[in-house]
Amino acid sequence: MTGSASELARRLGEHAEAVCREYLSNGHRSGNYWMVGDVRNTRGRSMHVRLRSNAKGPAGKWVDEATSEFGDLLDVIRESRGCQWAPKFPRMWASNFPWLAGEEFGDQPGS
Repeated sequence: MTGSASELARRLGEHAEAVCREYLSNGHRSGNYWMVGDVRNTRGRSMHVRLRSNAKGPAGKWVDEATSEFGDLLDVIRESRGCQWAPKFPRMWASNFPWLAGEEFGDQPGS
C-alpha cells in the first residue's frame, strides 16, 4: 500500500499510546493524553499528545504549552530521533509497530 505522510500520521494516531511509549518514554498517560516535557522526550508536563480522537481533534496531535509548538506523531518521531523525513520511515518502525510493516509512504510531510 502506498500513501501520504498525512495518511501515515493518521495511522500512527490510531496507535498513539504505543508510539508515545516508544518515542516519549519519559512521559506518562493522564486520561486521554500522554504528558511529557517536550517533543525531545524531556521530563515534564508542558506537552500533551491526544491519545484518542475527540471533539477537540484527531488522535496523535500534540501541543507544547510552554513553547506553542504543535504537530503530529511524525514530528515527534523526527524530533526525538533527530532525523529528517525519509520515504522509507515505516521500515525503521516495523519491529516496533508491526501494523506498519510493508507500508510505503512516499510523500514528504507538508507536500
